[in-house]
Amino acid sequence: MQKIKLIGPKFLCAPLALLGMEIHPAESEAETRHKLASIAKTGEAALVFIFERQAANLKDEIEQLNQRPELTVALLPDNRGQTGLAAERINKLVRHAIGVEITGRE
Repeated sequence: MQKIKLIGPKFLCAPLALLGMEIHPAESEAETRHKLASIAKTGEAALVFIFERQAANLKDEIEQLNQRPELTVALLPDNRGQTGLAAERINKLVRHAIGVEITGRE
């Protein structure tokens, strides 16, 4: 069965385990990179959530994994708010899908 997994700081992940997500605590970029690679290798996950701040330097890895049809890596804001990385990703997907940017910028 495909699973939903979450990689991030333990204090942010623990409450989301109550929703049925399988959590993978990671406090550093290196831990996050290692956990993401490990999850991708097993093929058990259909969806992996990572907090934006932890994904900031993993754009290439995430982009590669999102090319695979069986796995989606999605970004979430953390307790300090958005960094814009998730919105950037959504804009890119929309531009690719319909050829125009639909979100306004000020």
